[in-house]
Amino acid sequence: MFLFLAAFSPADPSTAIIYLAAVACFALAAFVAPAATRFPAGALGLIALGLALWLFPLMWNTVRVAF
Repeated sequence: MFLFLAAFSPADPSTAIIYLAAVACFALAAFVAPAATRFPAGALGLIALGLALWLFPLMWNTVRVAF
């Protein structure tokens, strides 16, 4: 499992897990229609959640460097 996470070469393992969660949200929104309809906002909500997860490490690191 750790070898798979290291393939993305993130700063730390938690960043890789967040990116994998974002990819999972995108995959659910694109390919699994019944699962996307169970999510409160549907496929559009999964895409928004995936984008938020994808941008969160970048924003976190930017704010940490700024202060």
